[in-house]
Amino acid sequence: MRSAAEQGEDFMARRCANVFLDTLALHGVDQFFCVPGESYLGFLDALYDDPKIRSVTCRHEGGAAYMALADSKITGRPGVVFASRGPGSTNASVAVHAADIGATPLVCFFGQVSRKQIHRFPSQQYDFVQAFGHYCRWVEQVDVAERLPEIVARAFHLAQSGTPGPVVVALPTDVLEEEIEAEPLGPQPAWGAEPSPRDLDAVAGLLENAERPVLVVGNEATSQGARKVLKSFAEQYSLPVMASHCHQHVIPNDHPNYAGGLGVRPPASIKENAQNADVILAVGSRMTMKTSLSFTVPSENQKLIHVYPDADMINRLYRTELGVVSSSEPFMAAMCERNAPPPSDGRKAWLEKAHQNYVSTSEYQPRESEDGVEFGHVIQAMKDQLNDEALISVDVGGFSSWLYLNYPFKENQTLIGAESGAMGMGIPGAIAAAIRHPDRQIVGLAGDGGALMTGSEIATAVKENANVVLFISNNGQYGTIREHQEVAHPGRASGINDLVNPDFASYGEAFGAKGLRIRTPEDAPKVLEEALAHKGPVVVDVAASLENLSAQNTITELQAAE
Repeated sequence: MRSAAEQGEDFMARRCANVFLDTLALHGVDQFFCVPGESYLGFLDALYDDPKIRSVTCRHEGGAAYMALADSKITGRPGVVFASRGPGSTNASVAVHAADIGATPLVCFFGQVSRKQIHRFPSQQYDFVQAFGHYCRWVEQVDVAERLPEIVARAFHLAQSGTPGPVVVALPTDVLEEEIEAEPLGPQPAWGAEPSPRDLDAVAGLLENAERPVLVVGNEATSQGARKVLKSFAEQYSLPVMASHCHQHVIPNDHPNYAGGLGVRPPASIKENAQNADVILAVGSRMTMKTSLSFTVPSENQKLIHVYPDADMINRLYRTELGVVSSSEPFMAAMCERNAPPPSDGRKAWLEKAHQNYVSTSEYQPRESEDGVEFGHVIQAMKDQLNDEALISVDVGGFSSWLYLNYPFKENQTLIGAESGAMGMGIPGAIAAAIRHPDRQIVGLAGDGGALMTGSEIATAVKENANVVLFISNNGQYGTIREHQEVAHPGRASGINDLVNPDFASYGEAFGAKGLRIRTPEDAPKVLEEALAHKGPVVVDVAASLENLSAQNTITELQAAE
């Protein structure tokens, strides 16, 4: 599109910050998350006169970045976070790293000192290329104000291209205040990789000859459109569906083609579904550590068909029988347009067995616990009470094992979490979801470790009057570390025995949230019912068992295995 100047129209110079705001709006940005900083005051001032984009002010840059990450996972569009200079950006970096590991589009606008101060050791100067360049898709500092619209447009493009991920744009303070003649610049027409007829023929041939195929579905296939076509594709080709880590919601878990989730320590029967397959069809997944069961699947004896929109990922980690550079949805839709041969009796039996391997371990089996409530009782209450539109934001920790093992995701439910395994996303992720979807049931799950890393965002939930229920597993230790210690050095727990926790119900009440407590297994369903009926944020302190520190292990069992 030609500019106004090129068309001979009158066009007055405007402050760069105002052009920046208009450019963001053209890219579909309707809200961003931030901790305000003096390095981007010009942009905040532009919002004062033209508040077309909602600003969600947070209490810590780590929480703000996690909220933006969650918003991206929920909408399928790049999440947007603003933070200030060195300290703000480094606080946000854990979530930026999580966006990289999870291949989630995230656009980060970080303030910078004025251009005349760079390299003169001013307060809070930061070298963003050195700090973020090795794991972000692109890092750029706007040194020429006229180029800001162009750089912003490129940032949004790169965050969503190939393997999606984080992009960092550094904004020197004086750039935003400069008068420029550049116009706002919107996105280029959307495009995506699609399979060729030759690709489809080759995939169909490999699937037809397979005796025990498995379809592994990853993050890139979790959009609403992809989820709809996934069911048809799996049914038409009689494929067991295995979800990558944090994506168990891609298909209803009671669907006869669902064969379990690959991630943190799945049961042996679910591992068998992946390990015994002769053909692995990976769609929308990079097949990284957790999904590949620590790089053991695919094995040398298994054929891998890898469908992914980034050619650089194919043959990068594994020898690939067939690579198809394509986005997930058009690939599966194109395969559905073909006539799949009827499955053999052997294929029918394989599909049924794969689903039964999941079903056989999916029911919650409560264990006795004298030192607190087994967190599985909370998950069971959620299973019984959450509606078909519920969204669950999960942090990392032993408590999450009951969710992954025992919670059956329904048709339109959503799961979000940090694939990187970093603590801190559970609470801000749930709050971001409640801001985006105020009419949905939103539940956040966190341990006491993650809760005290980003729990200050409960203040944001109260400010936004977010309808969110936050369960905090309070067992007084970094439970996952204790579990690893008992495996590596049984009976020699060290460095984790002196944690001091608040009563998290009182902690929530101090911010203005409703506080509730679970002290017995019988409390769980009653407390959840009360929490879901409340308008506004609810914080639930779960007096969790340390002995039963995960769905798979107890401390006693681990010590006895020495």
